[in-house]
Amino acid sequence: MNIVIRKLVFNDSDIHVLLWKDRPCFLVSELSKALDSVNKEDIPVFLRNGGNAVKGIDFDVVAGADARDLRSYLESSGIKKRFAHTMIIYFDGLRKYFNYRKTVESRDFLSYLERSKMSLDDATVSPVGIIETSDTAVKTAPEPTPAVVEAAPPAPNLPAKKANSGKKDNPVKTDSTKSEYSEFLKHISFMEEFVDAFNKLKITPDKSVAFTKSMVKFLEDNGVQTSTFLQEIKKWID
Repeated sequence: MNIVIRKLVFNDSDIHVLLWKDRPCFLVSELSKALDSVNKEDIPVFLRNGGNAVKGIDFDVVAGADARDLRSYLESSGIKKRFAHTMIIYFDGLRKYFNYRKTVESRDFLSYLERSKMSLDDATVSPVGIIETSDTAVKTAPEPTPAVVEAAPPAPNLPAKKANSGKKDNPVKTDSTKSEYSEFLKHISFMEEFVDAFNKLKITPDKSVAFTKSMVKFLEDNGVQTSTFLQEIKKWID
């Protein structure tokens, strides 16, 4: 039995869209890995304690005989997974999670789904082939070269254009500026997520001060690099 509808690639991580109980869904473990600014427990904690997520409607925990069946179905599609139980999230549940955790990365993932002709509002998803274009390939696709049009010669007997009309030119953002701004927003969004998670932890004031000093020193030495910063954070909150 083939339950794999599609295979997506986001942030260099495989994400399989599965059909479970006749409804499309994702493996939470794969989503947590692909959304690299998300702590691996963030989605499960939201689903269990978020208040508006309902088991059986928004998500399910697959265990026992169902887990054995799921592993077998995945293996029949060439996907080997090891788990005694695993959590899956249906489209409704993921939409609720993204409404709760509004990050730049979640918006990027939703845009990627749109480019892949998918929507979390759909109750069903038609298979269009197991291998999908990765988000990296879409982002780095070359822009079409614009045609070069030669300017027409100026009309005769027309007054020359004044060199300075007294109006200031509107600055135009370059691709580099847009990229830097996008990265800045991503880092700010990441820090907001971290502060929100950090405030939920019951950490004594003295440890909080030590953490702040350590983070300042880390940022001075390494700059803001999401992957290394996450590793540094895990030393304190794991």
